[in-house]
Amino acid sequence: MSREYTPPPADPGQLPIKRIALVGAGWLVLIAVSVLATRFWQERSRPSSRAAPPAVMGRAEIGIVNQRPFTLEDQAPRLRGEQQSRLGGYGWVDRDAGVIHMPVERAVDAVLAEEGARP
Repeated sequence: MSREYTPPPADPGQLPIKRIALVGAGWLVLIAVSVLATRFWQERSRPSSRAAPPAVMGRAEIGIVNQRPFTLEDQAPRLRGEQQSRLGGYGWVDRDAGVIHMPVERAVDAVLAEEGARP
């Protein structure tokens, strides 16, 4: 810089319109290029033909592991029946310790009778 040149003082009331317009135009160009590049990449990566459905689609499958018809599936009702019979019956929980299980209604009656017999 030369010593004779002195820049003019900045006007605080005036905005740098040209610089703002230049930055805005630059952003618009950047966005437009990004959108065009994205669309170009999508078109280029799209398959040339549609995929056909598999040849075995719609046919019955044979030999699937653990396949059982729903009409033969009886595990849940059988398990529920076993649990109900255990809740409603008597049996040993731990024979060595002398612990048994009994129906809940009978156990409640026994506890109430025991509590009523106490003074």
